[in-house]
Amino acid sequence: MAANKPAGMDCSYAELRRDTAAITAVEDALFAEQGGICAYTGHRLWLNDEGGGCRRRVGFHCEHLKSQERCRDLDGAVYGEDADYRNLVACWPPANCRYELPYGARAKGSWPRAADDQLFVSPLTAGCSERFRFSRFGRISPANADDTAALETIKRLCLDNGALTALRRAEIQGKLKGIRRAEAKRLLQQLRADGARLDAGQDTQLTPFCFAVEQALEREVRKLEGIRDMIRNRSRSDKG
Repeated sequence: MAANKPAGMDCSYAELRRDTAAITAVEDALFAEQGGICAYTGHRLWLNDEGGGCRRRVGFHCEHLKSQERCRDLDGAVYGEDADYRNLVACWPPANCRYELPYGARAKGSWPRAADDQLFVSPLTAGCSERFRFSRFGRISPANADDTAALETIKRLCLDNGALTALRRAEIQGKLKGIRRAEAKRLLQQLRADGARLDAGQDTQLTPFCFAVEQALEREVRKLEGIRDMIRNRSRSDKG
């Protein structure tokens, strides 16, 4: 049974898409709030809107956390929920692209159903990225082995897909290659500062896969500082 439309209301997602000014405002806001990266994967998004009559080009699609199918066609659906801003995030790939990705939004599809809501780690959940662990080679796993929801989210969104893992690995390895302790600390501080500025509502473009890069840098800094301390202690011991 489809969600009932209240008298005088016309606020479905289909209507939102027909209103150029409204959908433009939504796309602009999502892109800015996410720092230009995909809510599910961390892939770089893009948005070209130069004005002056130039054609707007949007390098992502508006993704429904709770699927449009659930919002429209199931018992208990609420009219207009498919257009609720709180149910939308920006995700790769662009709308109406000619290829299907085996991970992220395309893999998620209409999941989760109502019975699986507790198994979906939404990107809007506080501390979302902390529930996942990323190796320096881009591999993903639950930060806590007992976190069933994190494990199921990885499975359903195919976040361990080989191609996606390779993209994370390339970004991580590009940052870590030949890096020294001081530079690693500086880069780590920069990533944290970018996140803080975004949380404060400032216009900030995040590094693709920044959550994975940040974890790798944290471990690299600890390793390099451990090596430094070991050398210092050995030097002191030799002098003594």
